[in-house]
Amino acid sequence: MGRIAFWDAKPLNQEIMRNGIKRLKKAGEVVAKRARSKCPVGTVSRPMYSRGRYKGQYWTARDAGALKKSIRVVEKYGSESGGYIEIKAGQLHVRVYAGTKKVYYAQVVEHYTPFMRTALDASKSNIIEILTNG
Repeated sequence: MGRIAFWDAKPLNQEIMRNGIKRLKKAGEVVAKRARSKCPVGTVSRPMYSRGRYKGQYWTARDAGALKKSIRVVEKYGSESGGYIEIKAGQLHVRVYAGTKKVYYAQVVEHYTPFMRTALDASKSNIIEILTNG
C-alpha cells in the first residue's frame, strides 16, 4: 500500500464547498420561484402620505406586487435569526428572504396566508434531487 506525502486537501475542500453552494443556491431559487408564484399580490398602489402624523415617511407608500418582487435568494455566512427560509451546509447558509425595509409586512402576510412555508414544503423533493444529483 502506497502513501501520499505532502497532500494538500484545501483546494479540494474549496472546490467541494463551491459546488455545494452552487447546489444550495439552485435549491434556493426553486423555493423562491415557487414562493413568488404563491405570493398574494395586492391591487392597491398609493404614494406615501402627504399629510398627517406620518407625512413623508417612505414606508407609508404601497406598491402592488412589492412583496412578490422582494423574494430573493441570499448567501450568508454564520448564524442569524429572522424571517427567512434557510438551507445550510456547515457555516454557509443560503436563505430565501421575503420583504425589505419598505416591505416590512412580509411576516404578517406569511402568518395569515403562508406562501414561503408552502413553497418550501412543495419543493422538498426538488431540493433533495438537486442536492443529491446536482
